[in-house]
Amino acid sequence: MKVLSTLQVRVVDGDTIRVGGERIRLRGIDTPEMSELQGPAAKQRLEELLRGGSIRIEPHGRDVYNRLLADVFVNEQNVAEILRSEGFSKAG
Repeated sequence: MKVLSTLQVRVVDGDTIRVGGERIRLRGIDTPEMSELQGPAAKQRLEELLRGGSIRIEPHGRDVYNRLLADVFVNEQNVAEILRSEGFSKAG
């Protein structure tokens, strides 16, 4: 588990962040790609959420692209669950 400040986190897209050299994929959500209709909006919303306070990362292994899979929390709220509840998860 890591606790980070928002200055250490860069948002890549709606479900991927970068901390230092490490790409971290939010576990349990698949948002639209940046080239898709809601992709830029999902990225913007994730940026807004991560600006909100203390960030905690709980790693859960790696995906097929060697990205760290993790639950990411802001002020103890699961960011993927927030994005999903707001309709940013792809159907299917």
